[in-house]
Amino acid sequence: MASVRRVTRRLAVLTLLGALLVPAEQAVAAQTIGYPTFSGPAIPAPPVGYSTGSTMRAIYDAEAGGTDFWVDRLLARPGNDPAGPWLMTRGRGLFMYTHNPGVLGFGGNAAYWDNISSQNAYAITVGSGALTEQVANRWQAPSHWKGVYTRTGVRVDVAKFITHNNVAVTNLTVTNTGSAATTLPLRVTSPYATTATGTELTGQRQVKNNLTTIRPRLAGDGFTPANGGLDRSITLAAGQSLTTKVVMGFVTDEIPESLTEYNAYRARTAADAFATHVRDHNRWWADNVPYLDVPDPAIKKNIYYRWWLMRFNHLDVDIPGQDFQFPVSIEGVTGYNNAIALTQPMHIDDLKYLRDPVYSYGPWLSAGQSSKGGRFVDNPGDPENWSNSYTQYISEAAWRAYQVHGGQPAIAGNLARYAEGDAKGQLATYDTNDNGVIEYDWGAMTGNDADAVSFDWRPGNLDRAETAYVWSGATAARQAYALVGNTAKANEMQALADRVRTGVINTLWNPSRQLLEHKHVSTNTHVPWKEINNYYPYSVGLMPDTDQYKQALRLFADPAEYPVFPFYTANQRDKAVAAAAGHPGSNNFSTINSTVQFRFYSSVLRNYPNQWTTAEDYKKLLYWNTWAQYVGGNTQWPDANEFWANWNPSGRTIDYRSWIHHNILGSSNWTLVEDVAGLRPRTDTRVELSPIDIGWSHFAVNNLRYRGLDLSVVWDDPADGVTRYQGVPEGYSVYLNGTRAFTVDRLTRVLYDPTTGAVTFPSGSGTVRFSTPFAGLRAPQDVVHTGARVVDVFAKAGVNLTSTAPNLARGAAVSASYTASGTSTAAAVDDLPTNEPLWGTAGSPNAQDWYELDLRQSRAVGEVRLYFRDDRAANRYRAPASYTVQRWDGSAWVAVPSQVRQPAAARANYNRVTFTPVTTQRLRVLLTHASGFRTALTEVKVH
Repeated sequence: MASVRRVTRRLAVLTLLGALLVPAEQAVAAQTIGYPTFSGPAIPAPPVGYSTGSTMRAIYDAEAGGTDFWVDRLLARPGNDPAGPWLMTRGRGLFMYTHNPGVLGFGGNAAYWDNISSQNAYAITVGSGALTEQVANRWQAPSHWKGVYTRTGVRVDVAKFITHNNVAVTNLTVTNTGSAATTLPLRVTSPYATTATGTELTGQRQVKNNLTTIRPRLAGDGFTPANGGLDRSITLAAGQSLTTKVVMGFVTDEIPESLTEYNAYRARTAADAFATHVRDHNRWWADNVPYLDVPDPAIKKNIYYRWWLMRFNHLDVDIPGQDFQFPVSIEGVTGYNNAIALTQPMHIDDLKYLRDPVYSYGPWLSAGQSSKGGRFVDNPGDPENWSNSYTQYISEAAWRAYQVHGGQPAIAGNLARYAEGDAKGQLATYDTNDNGVIEYDWGAMTGNDADAVSFDWRPGNLDRAETAYVWSGATAARQAYALVGNTAKANEMQALADRVRTGVINTLWNPSRQLLEHKHVSTNTHVPWKEINNYYPYSVGLMPDTDQYKQALRLFADPAEYPVFPFYTANQRDKAVAAAAGHPGSNNFSTINSTVQFRFYSSVLRNYPNQWTTAEDYKKLLYWNTWAQYVGGNTQWPDANEFWANWNPSGRTIDYRSWIHHNILGSSNWTLVEDVAGLRPRTDTRVELSPIDIGWSHFAVNNLRYRGLDLSVVWDDPADGVTRYQGVPEGYSVYLNGTRAFTVDRLTRVLYDPTTGAVTFPSGSGTVRFSTPFAGLRAPQDVVHTGARVVDVFAKAGVNLTSTAPNLARGAAVSASYTASGTSTAAAVDDLPTNEPLWGTAGSPNAQDWYELDLRQSRAVGEVRLYFRDDRAANRYRAPASYTVQRWDGSAWVAVPSQVRQPAAARANYNRVTFTPVTTQRLRVLLTHASGFRTALTEVKVH
């Protein structure tokens, strides 16, 4: 922070010399912080070496016969965890919002998508005396938790875990450590299951915001219901042990696997239950996670910690409707438990490198489907926390995910429409002076709150540099429309992007200071107080690559302005000036900030070459970002807090870590893939590498899923003569499906054409040591996804991945028995089942209403897809009690024959009806309203 004298001088400069042009700066960047020091025990190495096939699969297979796996060892947290006793194991919806290890079983606040009622999931007692946990014996890993509890004469060894489909299992081994036989009563109680049903306890509970109903089921080996709990009595001779287990399923109708899995684990022995779960959990890593190898063990461990964070903060509950129906990434399940738009693109950037496309496609589908065809808003499942943000680049990140995974053109078509709606919606909401630049007056929308110093300069709206994300969203829409062949829409979105770009440059560029600055709207004055946000237009490539505009980058050569670490939001000189003027705000730093700095360097080092930012700066950011994840730099204890504060430069310590732990917020694994390894997703069939050379002697990115193929990038520096990866030659290589495609002699920008095997160097030079053609690498739109889960997820977003048959409802004439004000019949045939616009019947006096489609000519029809709205907050619409598809036979409406409904009972959002094909011009759906509600349709599709 600047001294008082310097603050005074700075104020004088701002006041008197605002028009002064900045002189040329030194040619070498001066980020002087150096590199961090890590501590901690030796980091476990994989049990096998590198494989040109799937290294993660080889690692798993080497240990598949047991229950001790490398990822569990790598991320294990033994003893007294300085981050707190958070439970790492979780299911797709069930987890412990807080964890009390003093309670046998699952003590703390049980959560299903969020804290249910601040109560234990269940508690187990052994006898009448208190048991004391031996904390030194505590050990937990991503798959499970183990602990030891004792009192005089008794020892209890506990292993507990939560399965993928939300079954909480506790294994207990009770040992008589006394000298005589003893009889011990065991009792299990849960506030969620209190009704005796045979040999188990059952219950029913609404989750937060009444999003769904859980039907818990609780049972234990040898236990019987008694007085609202489960009881069992055991007698043990001196030294004798007995192992038993308790199983609780958090069952929901929308996840039938939750009941299946509960019954399966209930039937297993304790040992088999434990082994089955631990193997299944670790198989997920082999199935979904690419293997990344780097020279520094601390960075390597953090890569896998970040993958675990993505899994820990992932919600996949399939709640019917638009509230968490799609898999989403949550900001932080131990804190603000919602899918905020601000951080979804950061997560998508990492999630796209998980092998299953559902992980990265789910978040942008969720945002698009729940945003009413306009600007992206936070998932409405949790309206208490945030609501929307203009500081998000969901469309941009979604387009990159599509470049990686591809899929049928209809996927890109949905993305194009969502992206268009967001870009236009942001401008409609925030560009009130119609200059192509969004304006706002409050820091929260940036995601930086009181760290955003510019808002304190002068009250009132500011034209904002975050408009860059409107430009990148419009550009993504243009690319997606072009890919699906909608030239008119592509041109429209290009014109919108051009308008935004012109607005940003003309409005925010300050030629007197040669900086891009927010502008105070009412006084038409550039704001001298800056943030990293001022540079978002560079991060997305909006700014022209000219010497004039590159002058703004000079501030990154001075750590007193923008230090590599701590990666603050605010320009630090401006922050000092603001504090001196009575606006100290806050000065936190977080993974959000490091993410936007990674994005900045990723773009600037490639697109805006200059003398002020270097690959060395990027490398320091990489190391310090990793160091910040570890409590005290100790690699035993990674803990990604929501934010950090109170950096102590003399002691090189972070003196405050936020109360939200293991928070995902930003992302960084993508930068190792795209910047260090250099993989640059494209829209054609060529493979492009463009690495940022940070001097590493070797690295490997193994078995990424890339458009249906397995892709690996390997670097082994030929200069040192050390071969690091068995079966891989020295140099810079790409493998496709385990087969080498090419090798060049150095880290350099490379383009590989798989059709011919040609390797070229678009910038720089290199020597091709090997290349060969490869058949099968497809353009994104030529990839066909057929997996059951991805097909189901897109069906819920109105995309049929199993057929290219036309939607006969498109262009139909539509009518209805009743149409509520603010809704329209046409809204249900706009080809997109977003939560709005819709056709609704709120206020209808009828117990039944109908919606009719005139197909304008006789057509053969055998399937109808209906998307019902459930507006939980407004409480007007629910799925109907029943419905029937009818056709006009020339004189009357008759039911189409042999209707098969999936699901059998109407459900919010997606419903599919198949029937014996009929030829008809007119169809209608006869709806019987649910008691106390009316029915709304967001979309009807006919095939």
